[in-house]
Amino acid sequence: MSVPVRRAVSADAPELARLRRLSLTCPAAPWTRPRDVPDGPWGEECQKAIAAMLDGPDTVAAFVVDASPGRLASCAVGLLLPRFPGPSSSKPFNGDISTVATDSEFRRRGYARAAMTALIDWMTVRGCKRVSLTATPEGEPLYASLGFVYDEPRMIRRAE
Repeated sequence: MSVPVRRAVSADAPELARLRRLSLTCPAAPWTRPRDVPDGPWGEECQKAIAAMLDGPDTVAAFVVDASPGRLASCAVGLLLPRFPGPSSSKPFNGDISTVATDSEFRRRGYARAAMTALIDWMTVRGCKRVSLTATPEGEPLYASLGFVYDEPRMIRRAE
């Protein structure tokens, strides 16, 4: 059975922000208590940013599965990041998947896989050399089945 997936529009921003919040509650270790996500202005800021990005240049996309009118069951959200050509590739972008989430009542139905597949296809068509994401233990099997592998030498710096 095929899962109906569609590309999100800015009107989906409230639901996409809700699902982002849900994704942030995933435990850092499997089978442990969900993390607390504080309330605050970040939720409304996230919603506004998502709406603006979806209305902006074609460098951000979200693919969703609807639960009912006005409510999303699942989403996968990603960004295209410009990159300089190099000797191994002249592709113009790397991709970053920022949010993958499915409401608990809709899990184990292939919704996240369908949304992720649509997002990866969108990124590939636009010329992504590499697509990266941060995985929770619960998501690792899905991402591995879609071809993701760990690439440990990356380092990051967070601004304070």
